[in-house]
Amino acid sequence: MYESFYGFRTNPFSLIPDPRFLFLGTQHKTALNLLEYGLFNRAIFTVITGEPGTGKTTLLNAILEQSQHEVSLGVLSHTHAGLGSLMPWVLMAFGLDGKGMDSVELFKTFAAFISREHERQRRVVLVVDEAQNLGAAMLEELRLLSNVNDGRRQPFQIILSGQPALRGLLQRGELIQFAQRISVDYHLKPFGEEEVPAYIAHRLAMAGGAGRIFTDQACLVVHRLTSGNARLVNQVCDVSLAYGYAEQSPWVTAGIVWRAANDRRAGGILPIAPGPLTDMLTAEEAAAEQHRLAVMPPTERSAGLNNKTKTPAAVSKGLGASYENGLAFKQAGSYKQAIESFEQAAADATQEVRATSQVALCLYAMGRHEEAARSLTMLLEGRQGTELELRDIRYFLGRVLESLGKPREALAHYRIIHSQKSEFRDVTSRLSRLSSAQPFFSFPPLFEPRAWIKGIVRNCL
Repeated sequence: MYESFYGFRTNPFSLIPDPRFLFLGTQHKTALNLLEYGLFNRAIFTVITGEPGTGKTTLLNAILEQSQHEVSLGVLSHTHAGLGSLMPWVLMAFGLDGKGMDSVELFKTFAAFISREHERQRRVVLVVDEAQNLGAAMLEELRLLSNVNDGRRQPFQIILSGQPALRGLLQRGELIQFAQRISVDYHLKPFGEEEVPAYIAHRLAMAGGAGRIFTDQACLVVHRLTSGNARLVNQVCDVSLAYGYAEQSPWVTAGIVWRAANDRRAGGILPIAPGPLTDMLTAEEAAAEQHRLAVMPPTERSAGLNNKTKTPAAVSKGLGASYENGLAFKQAGSYKQAIESFEQAAADATQEVRATSQVALCLYAMGRHEEAARSLTMLLEGRQGTELELRDIRYFLGRVLESLGKPREALAHYRIIHSQKSEFRDVTSRLSRLSSAQPFFSFPPLFEPRAWIKGIVRNCL
């Protein structure tokens, strides 16, 4: 939805573990180095742990992708205590058929597979995800399975990935022999406050974004909401970009992040820290953001947006302080103060149209849709402003009318825009959606022949 608006080639905050998006912060760089060491030095057991969402799977995918031509990989991901014997599942992970075999035959089949891969100079790597679910008995079975290696060669390696409970499990007395065979282990922690901005910038750049989109203060709020958990950071940033797009904002501010995350948290599912924005951001930090937005050069303010998706707020250097202050207040979510500043700016005839349209957008953001529609309609009727400004005003009027449940009126405005410039924003898709939702015939509430005929003619036209 927001990708084209912000100039991305793909979703920068997808929850799918993708090694292309791997961010090597201090901890992840150390973990990657240790995984490489364990893999290429033929460590029999390697263990990586961390809270859910800290990036364990992405790290594993990255290291295994680098070595895919040297190893035969099997992944055991659906682990739980009810699996029974582990051996059939291990064979299945490598695409081997063990149906109808007893435990001895299963082991022989696997040992033969190991020998064949060794002759091809390939190592065999088994990755066990969520390994804390295995329990002590299955972990002991894995230890016995590792005996397929002999003293001269170690072609079979096992990587265990799991939550912190795995470390507690491996410290139990009955697993002391297993623990003694672990050559490499590392525990991933969430990102620190200083790493979250770099992580966000990295994901945006990898997705094709140009320039910064999240303010420094927005990144602070992201960290304070998520405690640096990478998966939660992705979710909060994803919904924040959607809110930024909905508000046609070139910058994602602290206010946008807080509103987006708070709306998600209200559903009772997203596990983020609750609290008002004032608890997430100090008064000094909020003031610094407003000042930064107010003094920002126009080229930087619109960084990351392509020419087709610049908002009506994209301004030139000649604008006065009132308009700039209004933009800063609007981006920070302080809509009342923004309206006051825009109304002051509207006193200047050269800024009247754009400032008044910004007032309407603020009214819309505050939920005062009827007032926003009246303000935009008056601007259109006044016929002041450039052709592009009037087209923008008509577009946003259509959006407001849609939110008011008036699709026919919105459709009329979109048709005018489409006749002028068919590729303008997403007008074509909105036309298609609204047109398909309209009934082909509309009958008057009381049947009257003349009105009925006029209704048919109107709908056919």
